[in-house]
Amino acid sequence: MTEDDSLSRIIQKVQNSAVLTIGESDDFASTGGCFRFFTEDNKMRFEINQDAAEQAGLRVSSKLLRLAKIFKK
Repeated sequence: MTEDDSLSRIIQKVQNSAVLTIGESDDFASTGGCFRFFTEDNKMRFEINQDAAEQAGLRVSSKLLRLAKIFKK
């Protein structure tokens, strides 16, 4: 089993629970993770998968959304 397989299984198990998932792999948001941290221009940035956050029953503040890169399918 690869790390990607494990990640997909974990996210599927907590998908409908109030769990904030945070990761840093390139495909984290696309596999259903809520927040993904990445480096861009030597700065730490973050991406939010709003659909995943809403599915988990989490509300992300508008102030945080303005700072984030928003994941789109």
